[in-house]
Amino acid sequence: MFSFSSKLWYDKRRVNSETGEVSLCLQIVIDSKHKAIPLKLRWPAELVDLVNGKLLPRIKKDPEVLDYNLIIESERAKHTEIHRIYRIKQEHLTLERFAHEIRVFNARECFSVYLDTERKKRYARKEIGLHTCRNEHPVVMRILKFDKLCLFRQMDARWMKRLKSYLLGEDYSMGTVWTTLKVIKTYLRLASKEPMYYVNPEAMDYPNPMPFFKTTFLNKDEVRNLMKLQRSGKLNDIELRVLKAFLFTCFTSLRISDLYVANACWRIDTDYLQFIPFKNRKAQRELRIPLMEMAKSFISDISGVFFSLPTSVEYNRTLKDIAHKAEIKKRLTSHVGRHTFGYLYMTNVGNLKALQEIMGHKYIYTTERYAHLDDAYKLESLSKIQEGFKDLVNDF
Repeated sequence: MFSFSSKLWYDKRRVNSETGEVSLCLQIVIDSKHKAIPLKLRWPAELVDLVNGKLLPRIKKDPEVLDYNLIIESERAKHTEIHRIYRIKQEHLTLERFAHEIRVFNARECFSVYLDTERKKRYARKEIGLHTCRNEHPVVMRILKFDKLCLFRQMDARWMKRLKSYLLGEDYSMGTVWTTLKVIKTYLRLASKEPMYYVNPEAMDYPNPMPFFKTTFLNKDEVRNLMKLQRSGKLNDIELRVLKAFLFTCFTSLRISDLYVANACWRIDTDYLQFIPFKNRKAQRELRIPLMEMAKSFISDISGVFFSLPTSVEYNRTLKDIAHKAEIKKRLTSHVGRHTFGYLYMTNVGNLKALQEIMGHKYIYTTERYAHLDDAYKLESLSKIQEGFKDLVNDF
């Protein structure tokens, strides 16, 4: 037989003199012969734990270290699977055969590799936007956490059911679970149209009904708390930029996809924005929305792009920190700002048709989802009924 090992490695002679980073590889050793398989990842040399085969965080709560370690584990799992197959078949594995098997494995066997590669190709072909392309990357990471190999041939109805149970057990929201399964089924259908891939129809047809989404919004007091926090001087630069952008959405209804590109060219005069929303790019349907003075106060640059923001993942992560500092118990995400605008408009104006036009909804039933009434508003509204009977209240 043959000896085999796969371990994390980098060339100590090639450390970047400015950043201290190195290009990471997996070193394959078969019968004392070596071959380096590039991982296309870079990391500070001093934070590469070669003994345990993992990367150490650069900062507290490093957003990339978990993903990078997951990629490394996934690649090693592929190497182990190839070694296992050759050992069971009692066939001799050489470095040349191994390199060939890796190419075949990645191209035809591994769904996570297919999804990650195909989403980038779809973006290059302009079939999906940058925001969608970026949002599909976490789906790949969730799959790999569940199944480091994620082979096409193993994906059936039972696999999908186990994945769903795993995600729910990891405390992902029903919306995240639904989105993950939706993306997987989309790419399984794409793969099924290509002759070189085998896709089990059970996985493609696995039921994934849309869950009932509880809409989260902020009431007036919570918005006021955020505005006070903005002026408190207690936020760092990124938190301040994110909070200003979020408050801007609370008073304009902009989606996160439009927030990143909002700019001075959209202002047709001092009080209106006119633009083609990202969701309307195919139909080229323009939207014209009022720009109240409150919203203008949050704009960072009135002559160029309105906001300088981190990635959408970091944006949402920062919102959680902001909510904690503002003592808001609700789970803040980028879309909560849009929901909040709908709530504020309905509780102050109450014109559902006008709200539909401002938010750019094609159907009125979509707008009705934003017409939220919290308990405090209901009580305040009902209290107005008895205003004409104040002199008689004590008689009851």
